[in-house]
Amino acid sequence: MASAVADVNASAKQMTDKEITRHRVMARLSEIRTQPLKQLPMTVFMMWMVGNEVSIFSIMFVGMAVVNPLQSILSAGKLFADFEEDTKTDRQIRSAVNQARWIYIGCCLIAFLVALVKLNWMELLPVSSMDWMDNTPPTYQELSSGAFYR
Repeated sequence: MASAVADVNASAKQMTDKEITRHRVMARLSEIRTQPLKQLPMTVFMMWMVGNEVSIFSIMFVGMAVVNPLQSILSAGKLFADFEEDTKTDRQIRSAVNQARWIYIGCCLIAFLVALVKLNWMELLPVSSMDWMDNTPPTYQELSSGAFYR
């Protein structure tokens, strides 16, 4: 009788294949969803190092800081395509994948906003009315016509 109770307890402690799959997917999703924020401290440090003056190096670095989050957002579908088979079979995994996708996109948007703030500090964003005014003087054209008399 004691062995029967032990067998029941052992079988209750063992995870089913569905639970193992859920655990595996949740572990991978927790690594993926905050991946853009793991790169953010280094990006912020490098932005601080390049300063606020406009130079080739600072423009290239801030340009990459703007482009990389946008590329990550556009490639999010490919990143989460690995979970497509699991989402078809389990609603809980589908919900977790959708939640992780939205968190991933939100983290990419945070990284993009940090780059926009840096562009604003470098005064490369047109935020005042003077940025939109044309400072070139208008060109005047003179037309003359006449005849030559002797």
